[in-house]
This record gives sequence, structure tokens and C-alpha cells, in this order.
Amino acid sequence: MRQKYGYRVRDREALRAAVKSSTRVVPHTVRSLAQAVGISRTTVGDLLTGEQERISEGMAHRLAGALGRPFGDLFVADASESGDEDKPEVET
Repeated sequence: MRQKYGYRVRDREALRAAVKSSTRVVPHTVRSLAQAVGISRTTVGDLLTGEQERISEGMAHRLAGALGRPFGDLFVADASESGDEDKPEVET
């Protein structure tokens, strides 16, 4: 069963810029950000490239916090979270 995620990246370029110019003295790398947030490097990389678009609310908050950016600048609630996208369309 596929896990549902409730938030998606609002602006991928803004996320990339936040990684490069975080509030740390030395900007984050994919590895350092993954370690700071407690997720895999693959997940961080996939979010940056667009391979993965949705993440959990908690993960989104941890990423925004690690980058020193307001949550709403980087992530937005995913309207398709209801699960309707998995239901087949039925013609009437």
C-alpha cells in the first residue's frame, strides 16, 4: 500500500536556493541536510530534482527548520491528499 503524504514542495528553485544559502555558516550539502533532518540523502536529492514531490508534514517542518526558512515559503498542503486520485473514474 502506498503511503499518503500531505505536503508538496511549493517552489523547487526556492528549496534549492535555501539549501545553498542556509542560515548556517557553511551551506548545507544533501548529506548534511539529510543528517540534520533525519532522512535519507536519496529523499533530499529526490525532493531537489523533482523525483519526489510529496512528503509528510513532520518532514516538511523539519526541513524548513533545518534550512532556517518559514515553512510556508517552501511547502504547501497537497489538495490531493484525500486519496481521490487513486479511485478510478466512472462514467455515468
